[in-house]
Amino acid sequence: MTRVGIYNHQHYRGGCPGCSQTYVKGMIADGVKCQNRAMGIYGQDCEFINYTDLGDYPPDNLDRPGYRRMMKDVEEHNIDVIFVLTLSKISSEVDLVLDTYKKCKENGVALMTAVDGKKAMEVLDRALEKRGR
Repeated sequence: MTRVGIYNHQHYRGGCPGCSQTYVKGMIADGVKCQNRAMGIYGQDCEFINYTDLGDYPPDNLDRPGYRRMMKDVEEHNIDVIFVLTLSKISSEVDLVLDTYKKCKENGVALMTAVDGKKAMEVLDRALEKRGR
C-alpha cells in the first residue's frame, strides 16, 4: 500500500475568515484532484493522509500546523509520497519549495503535483542542481 500525503494550503485571499466554507470546498476539490492523480500513478491501493492549512500565512512562513505535521511524517517515514495541486501550495518562495523537496528526497519521499505528476520532481532536481544544493 502506498501512503500518500496530500498537502493543501488555502489562503483567504482577502476574503473574510467567516467565508471559510468557500475555501474549504476549494480545498476538498483540490484534494480530490491529488487523490485521482495519485491513484493514476500508484493504483487503487493508496492510503491517503491529509495535511491542510487554512489561513493567510505569509509565503515565507512554513510554520503552519499541517505543514509541520506533514514534515514530521516525512522524517519519521510515515508517508511515501506527497501530492500538492501545484508547488505554490507549499510556498511561492522558490527556496522554501526546494528546501521542502530536499528534505523529502533525503527521506525517500517523492513530491509530486496533481498537475505535473512525476515531472515536478524532474524540474525540482534541475533547480537543485543549478543552485548547488
